Amino acid sequence: MGVHLSFYMIVATMAKLCILVVAGYVIYHRKIVNDKFVDMLSQLLIRVIFPCLIVNKTILNFSFSEYENWWLLPVCALLFSLFGMLLGALVLRSFKAPRPEKEFLCAAGFQNCGYLPMNIILFAFSGLLRDRLLVYTFLFIIGFNLLMWSLVPLFLSGKLKDSFKPKVLLNPPVIATVLSILWVAVFGKGNMPSIVMEPIGQLGHAAFPLAMLTLGAYLCRYSAHLPDRRTPVIAGMLVKLLIFPLIVLCVLLLVPLESSLRFFLFLQAIMPTAVSLIVIGAYTNADNKFLSSIILYTHVAAVFSIPLWLEVYRIVFRT
Repeated sequence: MGVHLSFYMIVATMAKLCILVVAGYVIYHRKIVNDKFVDMLSQLLIRVIFPCLIVNKTILNFSFSEYENWWLLPVCALLFSLFGMLLGALVLRSFKAPRPEKEFLCAAGFQNCGYLPMNIILFAFSGLLRDRLLVYTFLFIIGFNLLMWSLVPLFLSGKLKDSFKPKVLLNPPVIATVLSILWVAVFGKGNMPSIVMEPIGQLGHAAFPLAMLTLGAYLCRYSAHLPDRRTPVIAGMLVKLLIFPLIVLCVLLLVPLESSLRFFLFLQAIMPTAVSLIVIGAYTNADNKFLSSIILYTHVAAVFSIPLWLEVYRIVFRT
């Protein structure tokens, strides 16, 4: 499998994201929306828009018969997040000054696993290979969602030990994921009446632009370009964009995997911090100042780091 991903292509992909983020920044800066509106939009994303996206993408693209080992992708997502948090915890020990501990661990553990890799895949590949890599993405997101929308809110709010009960896993995105898989198991891939699927799909397709507008508003609200403490932001960038990809690359050299799966896992390993964290941070009273800063700066740095890492991958695996 040849990997031909140009610097221009990566910049073009990031530019799409930046245009929407800037739009959200300007809307908030011009006071077209206020804090209450942005927080309510975050709730709408979590309770309605993201679940619709999950249902639409899973039912239309997932099939048990086509992906017998489908469960490996959600497991890999869980391992990526947990190992990233472990790396973050090790780095965090070197901090002597006060630091945003929970937020730092989440920023190190959770990456932009949906929009950014999907756009890279759409730009760089075609045909059956592109379809396979996209389905890998949707399956990977299942494991990501199980942690992101259930345990992360409790972790950021400091209630994980005291408040964890099995029912906390039953939040809207996780429920949507489970129901979608069960639907495919019973009725098969794509077998949902169009009168239901089309409205769900239309709502789901609004997830990305609304999430980017919300991110832009929060970046303005918290002055993300001016972090309170630079050292945690720089350390988080090093963990997310340098240390973690390097370790994953070494593991992939040792573990025999099919080439498309190997490339997909490395692509996920080099992604910047997850945008969803700032949405969750808004309703858990987390340090959104830090989260907005590290999201901003990891995405800016990713414009340069992603093409460099993909070139390293091409040389190492001779693709």
